[in-house]
Amino acid sequence: MRGHQPGDTGANGNLPLELDGFVGRHAELRGLARALDSSRLVTVTGPGGIGKSRLAARVTGGGCAPPDGTWRVELAAVRDPEFVDHAVVEALGLTDHTTRPPRETLLAHLAGCRLLLVLDGFEHLVDACADLVVELLGQVPGLAVLAVGRRPLSVAGEQVFALGPLGEDEAVELFRERAGRRGVPVADGPHVRELCRRLDGIPLAVELAAGRLGALSPDQLLERLDDRFRLLAGGGRDTLPRHRTLRTAIGWSHELCTPEERLLWSRLSVFAGRFDLEAAEYVCSGGGLHCDDVLDVLSALLAQSVVAREETATGVRYRMLDTVRAYGAEWLEATGDAVRLRRRHRDWYLGLATWCELDWFSPRQNEVAARIEAELPNLRCALEHCLTEPDGMDMPRAQTLLRSALARYEEIGELNSNVLMGQVELAMARAFLGDLPDAVRLCEEVRRVCEDHGERWARSYALYVLAYAAWSEGDAARARALLTDCLSCAHTFRDLLGSVLSIELLALVTATQGDPAEAAVLQGAAAALWPSVGLPLFGSAYYNAPHELCEATARERLGDGRYEECVRQGRALGREAAVARALGRSRPHAGLPAPRGPARPTHLALGTHEPAASPTRKGGETAG
Repeated sequence: MRGHQPGDTGANGNLPLELDGFVGRHAELRGLARALDSSRLVTVTGPGGIGKSRLAARVTGGGCAPPDGTWRVELAAVRDPEFVDHAVVEALGLTDHTTRPPRETLLAHLAGCRLLLVLDGFEHLVDACADLVVELLGQVPGLAVLAVGRRPLSVAGEQVFALGPLGEDEAVELFRERAGRRGVPVADGPHVRELCRRLDGIPLAVELAAGRLGALSPDQLLERLDDRFRLLAGGGRDTLPRHRTLRTAIGWSHELCTPEERLLWSRLSVFAGRFDLEAAEYVCSGGGLHCDDVLDVLSALLAQSVVAREETATGVRYRMLDTVRAYGAEWLEATGDAVRLRRRHRDWYLGLATWCELDWFSPRQNEVAARIEAELPNLRCALEHCLTEPDGMDMPRAQTLLRSALARYEEIGELNSNVLMGQVELAMARAFLGDLPDAVRLCEEVRRVCEDHGERWARSYALYVLAYAAWSEGDAARARALLTDCLSCAHTFRDLLGSVLSIELLALVTATQGDPAEAAVLQGAAAALWPSVGLPLFGSAYYNAPHELCEATARERLGDGRYEECVRQGRALGREAAVARALGRSRPHAGLPAPRGPARPTHLALGTHEPAASPTRKGGETAG
């Protein structure tokens, strides 16, 4: 019997695992090596395409193999559990001309040996493999087993090594390395990083994307990524069949699921980001899946690496990789149940928002803000669903509805943060339509009430409107002081919308005070933050007008080249640096004098544009 390293072609004719060009995973390599040193049975688990086989091959190919070698058994092609023992015998190159069962042959030949057995792709043969491993480990003291699959064997003494996606830097490195192999040099830029993020850092997906670079640029790949399963196909000839396309890699996991597990997988795809058990039980139950069964089925999906479990500040939460979620979404559409599930998702998060509203106007604001931040992707998803419903675009009537709502709150004596924000939104509309006195009156009242009750979040938006009014009346210094207060509070609450709005208006104030270069830097910083909020400046003519005025002023004074250079400098700032930069310029600038009269351009007051967008609409919830 001759041992071979996992890069060799074994006696069973398996294709070699590619070891050259292995990128990243240094911490995982060390961790898996330690696990093999301390346990005789280690199982590497993770979703399809995550790189389990390659990691196992790398860690066992480092020259520290046992005296009798490392032997790899590829089980993906074995369909019948009865042939598992035969596959191992064949992989070890054993011959036996007797009539005894293959397991007896294994036990006889392995007695006294010291070797590592790698069982790769066993997830569809769990019971048979578990039975074999238990007996081999029990009777062959010199044997160690490294199992590689999408779920654990679930036997005594097993040490599970869960493999996650690549980090962003490693994913970018892999993408660039694979692109270089194809003769397409790729720089480390925003499009490449966004592409790797949207591919979840799944090595298979990254490599398949790199394979498309002969025809498409990284930004073109991004544009087509909504149809990722058709786009990411065409693995190399030396690739295992189940890894030839992203669809087959994920579909293999789907085939291994029971009907109930497939049903829950598809329904969980309505969640954006992380979710908790209570949300899953409410949203996904019914129609063939009882609420009481959701936990058991979810546990099965966790075991198969379809869903991941995470400990967070708000408790245990679950998530699916976007690629896994997209596969489930296709099945949900095919079942014809997508509309019902999205409505249930909306109803759950409407209830959550109502609960948060009740507790918000209290000393528990920080706790509620943390919960809202954790739920922000799902809240946005629910809001977007509402906007796709008939009559969801409730906008030419915005002022009428706001006034009506505020009047009814007053009738019942209700006062909370929601009421105050309604008043701020009405003030924003009044300000953008040119009625500054009414806007100031509304926001000064909000400010007074907030300060009486220790409310800071609604107060920060009131300060934003007051700052806009101060700038419009030519008082840039007061506008800056108000915006500094506003931005500080928004950043404390991790309110990304409040932060980016403040930075946008600070840019205009900065240009007005005679520092066009710094204004351009702040515009660049804001531009980098908007994608995390939603449509830049909500696509609103009212919000965009101050931005355009600032840009025109800065370009005129700096010239196009210098302006673009400053904007790029601002875009390179992270969120913390951008806020620090904006807050660091809290004193008036020594530059060109501020205008003595009102600085508000006349086209801001035109009534032909769309109404001002709500700060709580399209990605503007409290937390960033």
